Amino acid sequence: MGTRYTAEFSQTDSIDLVSCIAREQFLVSPQEETRLWVEKAQGSFERLCNTRVTLFDAALKSGQLIIMETRSKDGTWPSAQTHAVNRASKEDEDFQGQPGICGLTNLGNTCFMNSALQCLSNVPQLTEYFLKNRYLEELNFCNPLGMKGEIAEAYADLVKQAWSGRHRSIVPQVFKTKVGHFASQFLGYQQHDSQELLSFLLDGLHEDLNRVKKKEYVELCDAAGRPDQEVAQEAWQNHKRRNDSVIVDTFHGLFKSTLVCPDCGNVSVTFDPFCYLSVPLPVSHKRVMEVFFVSMDPRRKPEQHRLVVPKKGKISDLCVALAKHTGVSPERMMVADVFSHRFYKIYQLEESLSSILDRDDIFIYEVSGRSAICENSREDVVLPIYLRERTPARDYNNSYYGLMLFGHPLLVSVPRDRLSWDSLYHILLYRLSRYVTRPSSDDEDDGDEKGPSLTSSPILADLEDKDSIPKPGHVARGSSQDPGPEQAGPSSRVAGGSRAPVDNSPGPSHWPQRARRKHLFTLQTVNSNGTSDRSNFNEDTHGVSLSSQPYIAIDWEPEMKKRYYDEVEAEGYVKHDCVGYVLKKAPVRLQECIELFTTMETLEKENPWYCPSCKQHQLATKKLDLWKLPETLIIHLKRFSYTKFSREKLDTLVEFPIRDLDFSEFVIKPQNESAPELYKYDLIAVSNHYGGLRDGHYTTFACNKDSGQWHYFDDNSVSPVTENQIESKAAYVLFYQRQDVARRLQPQPSLSDPPAPPACGPPPNSEVMDLN
Repeated sequence: MGTRYTAEFSQTDSIDLVSCIAREQFLVSPQEETRLWVEKAQGSFERLCNTRVTLFDAALKSGQLIIMETRSKDGTWPSAQTHAVNRASKEDEDFQGQPGICGLTNLGNTCFMNSALQCLSNVPQLTEYFLKNRYLEELNFCNPLGMKGEIAEAYADLVKQAWSGRHRSIVPQVFKTKVGHFASQFLGYQQHDSQELLSFLLDGLHEDLNRVKKKEYVELCDAAGRPDQEVAQEAWQNHKRRNDSVIVDTFHGLFKSTLVCPDCGNVSVTFDPFCYLSVPLPVSHKRVMEVFFVSMDPRRKPEQHRLVVPKKGKISDLCVALAKHTGVSPERMMVADVFSHRFYKIYQLEESLSSILDRDDIFIYEVSGRSAICENSREDVVLPIYLRERTPARDYNNSYYGLMLFGHPLLVSVPRDRLSWDSLYHILLYRLSRYVTRPSSDDEDDGDEKGPSLTSSPILADLEDKDSIPKPGHVARGSSQDPGPEQAGPSSRVAGGSRAPVDNSPGPSHWPQRARRKHLFTLQTVNSNGTSDRSNFNEDTHGVSLSSQPYIAIDWEPEMKKRYYDEVEAEGYVKHDCVGYVLKKAPVRLQECIELFTTMETLEKENPWYCPSCKQHQLATKKLDLWKLPETLIIHLKRFSYTKFSREKLDTLVEFPIRDLDFSEFVIKPQNESAPELYKYDLIAVSNHYGGLRDGHYTTFACNKDSGQWHYFDDNSVSPVTENQIESKAAYVLFYQRQDVARRLQPQPSLSDPPAPPACGPPPNSEVMDLN
């Protein structure tokens, strides 16, 4: 424990007085940082965090042991060091590097936290605030909205360690624990968003360092026709009356929000503070979709096409785009979603493309014409065709057979006057001729005892509804007629050959015996799931339900399928030249994103505005303008897009300037023309996100405030880079510093000192890393 000293104090003395006397007795220099602990029962110790309270308020009693702890030169506290850290510190005790060039260990999916911390650590005025211990006098322990100063102290510990110059990397375990304690969404080791953590951290630091100890009630007032200058000044003063911290000084700016009622024309103008700008990216109105085209010509293999269609288009637009590649009229196409060897859904031309996900297997079939509903129509009937194989069931006596779906289903056009089983057999044999071998006369004679048979009776006579032709519609996955989860197969892709069992119907003795000629396969009417049970069909209010459509199954005996069906050829397909097409995304300028942010928009139905004039919620028009910009401007690029049917990450390249980002055209507040540097910004840090929605990795580019050199921070790895490596499609959060602040913080060199390097510029002859 070291030297002990006994002193007497009054109950009304403050903890600060105890600290001052202890410093004097232990000869602690004013530059050293200290903290006090009090010994409790059974040798446990408790921090005396708030040194402004009295001994009475701190519940200290006579005879209690107070311990003074001094921070080590490497920025750590001796009491917080684990054995592992102690061993590491002994190995690196002689290490002396550039302050701020320090990695952060990934604790398990914590790269998002490391990236946010590295960006914030390289904001010069905020880091100086912590390094010079100015935060100690502003810790707010009684703020009900704060974290009792714990987040600020944990962040200060990280900054002091990173900027001690004595660590190659540090382990942010204590900080991670504190964040998870106060924000349960960051508990554990799941992947998160660096911008979301940054938002929480800035808010937590602000409340922990808020100079306003008791927040007064402030009534928000509308402009009511007053000049913008007056309303803005009033709004900023009201904001500062409740929020006054280094975070407000550094990162907070002011919006002008204008709402206009579409009914009465009432205009509402308010000024609201902001901590960062979340700017949208210009979104392409085109979408690339991959489909497979199945021609009526049996000699042609299915073709894979990559089509460019409108994002908000219809199924008909998909057919029109495919028609340009195939020459087939869009009216002769039917679009279907194939899942597990079944038709999951047959689409109508007027349905929206947004209902099709990128992972769906979309097949477009050429047909002779659209299916006709009229009974007397002479047009062809389009029949959905499934392929099934009969397999022995898992029964000891092998008296029952099961049926397994396989291959790709078809949509086949059949003339209405040829709707007999025998005619359909020959039509299907022709459609399958590319991968089904016709038996020779010897084969037919040899298979007389085994081959299935058909009759020439009309198909429609065997159906419950003569006009029940397939209409585009939805087939529910996992419905009551589905074989069950234990029988489900994978999605039927062109490259796949998996089979899914669909039926356990009785054996050949129970099948329709139409003995006349021997065939390769039998035909069976089935429901939309591919099972033979058609007894549960119901009629809804719109007529015959979708499940009562005449789906036809081609049932193969295993021996016949093995002998005449070529599975390799059946699964074959070709790629059209358009598959190599990539929709080029033109880069956008950061200024375009800011213009889009300040563009007038109409509120959505889920978020209406209550108009005080007409006393109703209205879909008003809203416009945001920039009025006052902060010293350090954080720009969040909204790369993650979420809609009802899709989620995607926009990997558009955003071109952002390293220097001289000019906001003078965006700030509507009357400007001081004699000080143009008040509207120009230089880049100081970038948080990058590599990957997609489900997984990814965060890194950081940051400019060291002392050397002006840019570095790449990838968890515990740090490497120098050049400025031309910073701009990439991964840029996610940008940190800009106002030029007048950079000049104010730059130390003034004496006449004898060599000239300082330019702010955030590469040093001469620096060793750089090639970064892909």
